[in-house]
Amino acid sequence: MPFPSRFHNLKSLSLPIVTALFATLLLSILAGLPVPAQGQENGPGNIPRQGPPMDGPRAGIDLQGFHLFNAHLENDQGKVAVTQTRADASWSRFTLGWHSNWYSWQDNNALPFGDGLSAPWDSLHVLTLMANHRDSFSPRWSYFIQGAIRSGFEKELSRSVGLAANAGLVYAWNPDWTVGIGGFIGVDPTSKFAFSSTFAMGGPFIQYRHPRAPGISGRLAFPQSELRYTGSPLWSTWLGLGVNSDTYRLADNSPVMPRGYLRERMTTAGLYVDVTPTPGMLLRLGPTYNFSRRMEFFDSSGGKRRSHELDTTLGVEAKISWSF
Repeated sequence: MPFPSRFHNLKSLSLPIVTALFATLLLSILAGLPVPAQGQENGPGNIPRQGPPMDGPRAGIDLQGFHLFNAHLENDQGKVAVTQTRADASWSRFTLGWHSNWYSWQDNNALPFGDGLSAPWDSLHVLTLMANHRDSFSPRWSYFIQGAIRSGFEKELSRSVGLAANAGLVYAWNPDWTVGIGGFIGVDPTSKFAFSSTFAMGGPFIQYRHPRAPGISGRLAFPQSELRYTGSPLWSTWLGLGVNSDTYRLADNSPVMPRGYLRERMTTAGLYVDVTPTPGMLLRLGPTYNFSRRMEFFDSSGGKRRSHELDTTLGVEAKISWSF
């Protein structure tokens, strides 16, 4: 659904102006909020960027990578493999992230977009600044607030800025069960309701036990859910299901859509092993199954022009995190 014109006009603002305005807004809102108590309660399955709980360590660094093996576009119209690298640095309630996708194309002449000779694009990037806060009303009730500014682009950063906000209530039903509801609103340069895999959480959610608790724990939420077994403080294994979506501003000289936009969507199921050799370190590795993949193209004014499905494909994901 289109957003009101005041959101649509964000496209015409320059990146420095939008960045300054939104950063000032975040700082103004959050400066008056007390920093929540920090500790080691944040388990491997609790991902602050994707919803509650958000009571994580005071500082941390995440390095992550995944690879999607070759997959055909619909009707065998060319193939593509994707490798993503991610780096996120957190301090207090702020997180700065840089993500890059690297594409390896085959059979360019058969692709349903581009010039049939060169690669449609070689790499796409995301730069994100996020702030979050969580506090309690009472021993049972708590709330969370997040805000983010995001830029997804191929080469030029101009006209690539998106904004997002997220908030919700959490109720600790008993020591094992936590329920809540969250709301998300976002706007990207296509002026459509959208969410990003780096920042999204909406609708009701339910969590059973803390991920560090021995035995079975789980969380049912959007866009990420998991079922986990923790064998000891050293290791756990878990099954995850998540929806990913990102929007990128294509290059001025793009052979696909000059100065246009690409939105990629995908659902990923993964079976992971987490190892925590120390309380402040996490190592993760696991295979993934990636399906419901789609590329949607928009012109420079944000109007949708076409979309293409991609075949399912296997992948592999690895991550290393330090918290201080």
